[in-house]
Amino acid sequence: MSTPQIPTTEDALAVVRRDLPADRMLNLGPLQINVRHSALAGLDEAGVTEKLVSIYRAVGQDPGLVGNLTDPQLRHWLLYAANLLAVNQTGAPGFNVKEALTWLVNNATTVRPRMPLSDRDGFELQVLGRTGWLKAALGAKVPRLPEEARQRAAACYGAPPPGAPGERPPLDRALLLKELLPRLQEFLIREVAIWRRPPGVERAFQKMSDFEMIAQLAQSVAWEMLQPYAAAREDNPFVTGFDYFKNIYDKTTAVPTENDLVRHLMTRAFQVGGQGAPGKTVFDAAGYDSTRGADNTFLFEALGKWMNEEKGAKRLTLFYAQHIGSNSHGDKGGGIGLVTEFRPDQPQSRSRWEVIETIVHEMTHSLIHPRLTAKMKITNRPLVISEGFVEVVTREIYNWMVDHGGEKSTRRLMVGVEGALVPPIKKKDLSYGADGRYADQIFQIVGRERFLTAFLTGDVELVALPA
Repeated sequence: MSTPQIPTTEDALAVVRRDLPADRMLNLGPLQINVRHSALAGLDEAGVTEKLVSIYRAVGQDPGLVGNLTDPQLRHWLLYAANLLAVNQTGAPGFNVKEALTWLVNNATTVRPRMPLSDRDGFELQVLGRTGWLKAALGAKVPRLPEEARQRAAACYGAPPPGAPGERPPLDRALLLKELLPRLQEFLIREVAIWRRPPGVERAFQKMSDFEMIAQLAQSVAWEMLQPYAAAREDNPFVTGFDYFKNIYDKTTAVPTENDLVRHLMTRAFQVGGQGAPGKTVFDAAGYDSTRGADNTFLFEALGKWMNEEKGAKRLTLFYAQHIGSNSHGDKGGGIGLVTEFRPDQPQSRSRWEVIETIVHEMTHSLIHPRLTAKMKITNRPLVISEGFVEVVTREIYNWMVDHGGEKSTRRLMVGVEGALVPPIKKKDLSYGADGRYADQIFQIVGRERFLTAFLTGDVELVALPA
């Protein structure tokens, strides 16, 4: 029987050398990142300082800035980061490497710096994303839309009529309400009737605690598979303390405000009233112009009046609001509301898959760039952006989870579920009717790279919206 070898210092150092950062080409979607870390790994403190000074001087930045960071470990991180930017500066036309090197020094103690690894890309995403390199590189690498494609995509937004709002024909208020309110009532009746239970069947609920792991998984999956677009927004929610689960509350038991109920109705009014061919919807027939503030105010007030005066409308609206996921509404001061009640018309596992998709959808609302949502004001189909675009990205994330899930992960996702487990169905069609279909058309016209760049960095021209 042989005696186990006692490891030596050299044995331990061999392990250290094995895991040192290496040279490689990092493939981030449309971008190729040249990583040259190996020559920096074994430098002593004097060597780190000398190399840092040479990099700062080479790009025309004040090498004295290096002295502002005195911690040896952080200085080594700074060296890796500065070298990464210097090696790749020509890959991002318009990128200001001098400002980026200043940013690295000023923020090294606050960004929770990640050290580079030979088989992970967290360090590169942090440095290239937070300094603006990724955004500049995508802006140069992702091609602008050809004019013919831009026109086809722009038509999907239902552009407002020409001329100033005050010059356009006034809204036919009577026609709008006559056509819209019966459709809205039918929608509510249909959605509430789903929850009918046979006599004697008790309601069954999911636990909010069961959603925690799902929310954390959705957030980690989104970060992983939305690269490099997610990291390209310097202040993206993933690096500003975004914790999805902390924003979740039980929608089933929430007490929404009056305004929140009307906001729910407003969204569904756009959904049901926007069905039909371009130019032939309820809103088109009535001359509704969503870019005209008076039209929006009238509809909001009219829906509130209808909800309080039409028999059963408020109770239907309240029940519906408590049984549909939502993001950033007024109840509980904002947040992400999830429905905990199992649907009685299907297996519990099917309800859970629907909740998982809802979790992804509502999280995705938190990721859309504000410059993109601001464009809702200039389109006549605001739900194409506010919900349709979110549905497109939801499909990307949810289908990735389905494709990469196995039996073990499925059991984890189905915690607390009783009865037979049904397999997930990949998401193909988008919700929100015509608005979802228009968003999908835009996605198909502009392509995945342009769409995700616009969605996550706010480069709105890539999806045929004016800058």
